Amino acid sequence: MKYEVVVVGAGPAGSTAAKYLSEKGVKVLLLDKSKFPRNKLCGGGLSYRVLDRFNYVKNNDLIESYSYGGFSYSPSLKYKAIYKKNTPFAAMVLREKFDAGLVQLAVNSGADFIDGRAVKDVILTKKKAKIILDDKTEVKSEIVVGADGVWSVIAKKSGLTPPRRKLGICVLHEYDVDEETINRYFGEEKMCYIHLDFQGIPGYGWIFPKKRHLNIGIGKISPDVHISKTKMDLSTTYRNYIKMLKKKKIIPENLEIRRCKGAALHIGPLKKTYTDRVLLCGDAGGFINPLTGEGIYYAMSSGEIAAGVITEALETGDTSEKFLSKYQENWRKDFGKDIELLFGLTKSMSGHEQIEKLVKLASKDEKLADVTLGILHGGLSIQDYKLELIIRYLYASVKDLFEIK
Repeated sequence: MKYEVVVVGAGPAGSTAAKYLSEKGVKVLLLDKSKFPRNKLCGGGLSYRVLDRFNYVKNNDLIESYSYGGFSYSPSLKYKAIYKKNTPFAAMVLREKFDAGLVQLAVNSGADFIDGRAVKDVILTKKKAKIILDDKTEVKSEIVVGADGVWSVIAKKSGLTPPRRKLGICVLHEYDVDEETINRYFGEEKMCYIHLDFQGIPGYGWIFPKKRHLNIGIGKISPDVHISKTKMDLSTTYRNYIKMLKKKKIIPENLEIRRCKGAALHIGPLKKTYTDRVLLCGDAGGFINPLTGEGIYYAMSSGEIAAGVITEALETGDTSEKFLSKYQENWRKDFGKDIELLFGLTKSMSGHEQIEKLVKLASKDEKLADVTLGILHGGLSIQDYKLELIIRYLYASVKDLFEIK
């Protein structure tokens, strides 16, 4: 088989890249090792920036429900900051339905799709890229897009996997719950819950209510390479988290604790996300919000950006590393600064005392809560709101110090 571009991984990053490339008339093959529809371990919360940038998402019945606000708790559970609006701040999706829908949009745009086939090897030459599948099928192309997740085969085979990766991990389960129960506990606004640094975990626990599901999880966002041990520790913390939620009457007392599953995630972009004939998108490139671990906005954005650079490369006939370096330049301009600033915020707010103070101040200052939780949930760009966040934090600190009414 011969294609101009092969996209490996049919999650949001890969499907978006395939869609935009196909719309530009590029002959594309989209591959995934899983049979679709398939589930994906994820909270399933989309920041509203996703819908603003990719408005076709809300026009194709891919959204399960909308949330109009949320509560964020300090590590001690003593303080609670509230974010509530008249317009949605987040959209909730079921990843099985969402990802399959994005694949269908790519196919409708002209991409070919093959699922249930894993990539075993990638051979890069000056003339072509050759992808070898697990059934020994060979696919030739000009360029390969690696959108195959944290354990990317494309990154590994092309030499882009760093020698020591910084990884976080989360565990979660999505519970089937009837609509009446959802509305009784979370209101028609479907308020989300975030518990920061729960039981000393440098990360957070979450509850994302959807139309007929509750997504409950806990994640350790700080770098950790001992995945097996961390998953075991988090599983214990997860059970404690569920017990606390029941005790506080946040979730139904009769909700049966299910065995949770774990997933790893990169903490920060790879140093290099391109080489000859290869680009990395989404989780394969390490594109996540380091405060929350959310990555769908960055995944889809990186797929769109990759499609633009690849189209230029094919038009000029230059698929070299030098030309494809434009991809990294472009994503850095687009959302790289956001990630960099979020890392800075993560470091400055590390430690229970800092987080406790931030939530305490936000619980007393509505404007600080709006900006802080807006950035935390991904609805606001930290590039645009950095100065306002600093000024409001300082103001709230002084107000709290002198108890200004």
